[in-house]
Amino acid sequence: MKQSSPAANFIHHALHQECESARGRWSQALGVAQKDQVEGVRGYRRAVKKIRCALLLTAGGLCAHKRQALDERWALLARRLGTFRDMDAREKKLKEIIVGVPAIHQKAACLVWNMASGAAVDAISGAKSVAAVDAMSGSNRLEVLQGMASDMEHLICDTEKIKFPHLTPEMVAGSIEHLWNRARARADKSWVDRDDAWLHSLRKRVQRTHIAFRLVRAQSGERGVQLEKRFDEAAKAMGELRDISMIRLIQMNHMMLPANIQAVEWARHSLALEFLHAHIAQAERQAATHARQLIEKAFKPNIEKTLRHIALHIHAL
Repeated sequence: MKQSSPAANFIHHALHQECESARGRWSQALGVAQKDQVEGVRGYRRAVKKIRCALLLTAGGLCAHKRQALDERWALLARRLGTFRDMDAREKKLKEIIVGVPAIHQKAACLVWNMASGAAVDAISGAKSVAAVDAMSGSNRLEVLQGMASDMEHLICDTEKIKFPHLTPEMVAGSIEHLWNRARARADKSWVDRDDAWLHSLRKRVQRTHIAFRLVRAQSGERGVQLEKRFDEAAKAMGELRDISMIRLIQMNHMMLPANIQAVEWARHSLALEFLHAHIAQAERQAATHARQLIEKAFKPNIEKTLRHIALHIHAL
C-alpha cells in the first residue's frame, strides 16, 4: 500500500534507508578484524539512533503506543551492544589522556588503569550474570552479535511495515521543534555541580536534535544545514565529555593500589596514580567547557524560519 502523504513517504524512506544501514553495519561487525567489529558496532548504533529519531518525528501520525513499543525494542537491541561501544571508546580516550602523563610514569599509569578496569568488571559480576561479564571482555563479541541477528531482522521487518497515512509536514516540523525545546530546557539548567544523570540526559537530547536536523537536511535550506552542523559539533563534544566522565567514575570507585604491593613499587605507582587523577580531572574540565560553548552556540539561532522551510519542502516532495 502506497503511503498517502508526502510526509509519510519522506519518513518511510528515511526509515528504510537507516534499516538498510543497520543491516550493513551489522554485517561489518561480524567481520574477523577487530577494527571492523568496532566500527560495525558504532555504525549500527548510529543507524539505530536515526531510526528511533525518525519514529519520534511521526508523532501525531502514528499511534503513540505503537511508536513507543518499536522505540523500546530498538533501544533494547542497541543497549545490548552499549558495553562494547563504551569499552572501546573509553580505552581510546584513556590512551589520549595517558599521553599527557610524564613519560616516566606512563607505563605505571597504564598498569594502575588495568587494575582498576579489572576491579570494575569484578564489581559488575556481583550484580550481573557471568555472561554479561564475558561480553564485557570482548571474548565472545561475535557470538553475541550472531545471537542477536535474528532479533534485528524481525525488528527491521516490523519497522518497515508500519504505516502513518495521516502524518503531515507540519507534524514533522512540530516534532523537531519539540526535540529542540526539550534539549534547550535541559541545557539552560546550571552546569555548576552537574551530576552524571543530568549530563547523560543533556547529551541524548542534543544528539536527538542533531539527528532530527540531519534527517531533514535536504529539506531544511542553508539555515537548517548550519543548525545541523552546530548540533553535530555539540553532540560530539558531549560524547567526548561522557567518555571522560566514565573514566572518572571508574577512577573514583575502583582505582586503588593493592595492599600487598612492595614499598618501592607502591611509591612509583602511587605517583603515577596521582598524575593520572590530575590529567583525568583536567581533561574532564576542558571537555565540559568545550561542550558548553558549543551547546550555547547551537541554541543561539532562531529555528522558526527553518521549520517553515522544512514543512514547505516536504509538502513539495
